[in-house]
Amino acid sequence: MNSYRCYYLMKGEEPSPLSSFIQIQAPDAVSAAQQAMHVTGCVAVTDVVRVPG
Repeated sequence: MNSYRCYYLMKGEEPSPLSSFIQIQAPDAVSAAQQAMHVTGCVAVTDVVRVPG
């Protein structure tokens, strides 16, 4: 499993460099984004970054 940092937007939020994120353990970036949406209830995942380690 890899670690991914998923940046997301909640309803009514504007994209910004200070977006909220959640760190997820997942086999790939797509799975990480899907888990982030499920866990946070966000309307969109704007970026997924693999965390080295």
